[in-house]
Amino acid sequence: YTIGWIAPLALKLTAAKALRDGVHGNIHIDGYIYYGRRIREHNVIMAAQPEMGTDAASDLAARMRAAFKNIEYFMVVGIGDGVPSYGSSGARSQIVLGGVVVSSPKGSYGGVIQYDYGAWMEEGRHEFFRHSNGPPATVLTAVNGLRAKHPLTPGMKIPCSLEEIRLKIREDERTYFKGQGANQDRLFQYNYPHPEASGNKNCKNCCNLKRSQLRESRGPQAIRQVDTPKIHYGNIGSSNQLQMSATKRNQLHKKLEVICFEMEGAGVIQRNPFLVIREICDYSDSHKNKKWQPYAAATAAAYAKELLEILPT
Repeated sequence: YTIGWIAPLALKLTAAKALRDGVHGNIHIDGYIYYGRRIREHNVIMAAQPEMGTDAASDLAARMRAAFKNIEYFMVVGIGDGVPSYGSSGARSQIVLGGVVVSSPKGSYGGVIQYDYGAWMEEGRHEFFRHSNGPPATVLTAVNGLRAKHPLTPGMKIPCSLEEIRLKIREDERTYFKGQGANQDRLFQYNYPHPEASGNKNCKNCCNLKRSQLRESRGPQAIRQVDTPKIHYGNIGSSNQLQMSATKRNQLHKKLEVICFEMEGAGVIQRNPFLVIREICDYSDSHKNKKWQPYAAATAAAYAKELLEILPT
C-alpha cells in the first residue's frame, strides 16, 4: 500500500470505502481495522480515527506507518468548517455548504497551519503557528493539474462518484448521503452566536433567522448545481479544538489566509508527507449543522478519487 487514507471517525469512512475499483479485504492490527482498496492504479489503505483531534490523527498515522511500510504519503479526507468568503474586494469567492477545500500552499504557509500551537508567557499567551511544508511534489503537481483542468468545478467526475457511493452503500443509508439543498444552507451574521442557553441545537427553533442569509441571498457567486461543488484551494487551519467562534474565524482568516478549519491535519504534519481534503459542512461558527456531514464526507472522498485518477503510481 502506497497511500494511507485517514478519516475522522468511522461514519466519515463509509463513503470512501464505497469508492473502490477493487477490494483487498480488511486487516485487523492492534485493535484497529484497516481497509485495503484499489482506486484506479493505486493501492490504498484506509482507516478511521477512534476519536477526533490532532492527537488521534498523529497516533493513527504512526500506526499505519509501522504496519504498512510502503506508504509514501497520506490523504486526510473528511468534513471541515468553512470561511464564508475570501479573496480580494470585488472578486470574492463564496464558500457554501457542500464545497470542497484542498490544502495548497498560500503566501508563506504550506497549506496546513496549526494555529493552537503556543506557550504561556509572563505577559500572556504567545502563539506560534506551525505549518506544513506543502504536499509532496507529485501530489501537488496532480492537484495543480486538476485545478488547471477544472478551475473551480471538477467536471462530471464528482457527480458520478456520488451516485456510485449511493448505489454501493446500504439502501437505508442513502438518504444521509444526499445534499440537503440550498434552502438548508444558512449563514448567520458573525456577531450573532447560537443561543446556547436555549439547549436547542436546531437554529430554526431558537435563533433569530433575520440575522442570517440563505444561500440564494448571497449573490450569483453562491449558486451551485446539484452534486457539483466548487473546489477551493488554500491554507487550512488545524487544531485540537473545534472552531465555533465566527469572530475568531474572521481573525484567523485575516491573519493566516485560512479558508477552512479542521481537527486532524496538524497531527500528521510531522514526518508525514500528506494532503488534506475537506468538504464544508458548516461555517466555523456556533451554528453547527450535522445534517450536512455525511454528504460532505462523500463529496470529499469523490474529489480524492478524481485526484487519484491522475496521480502517477
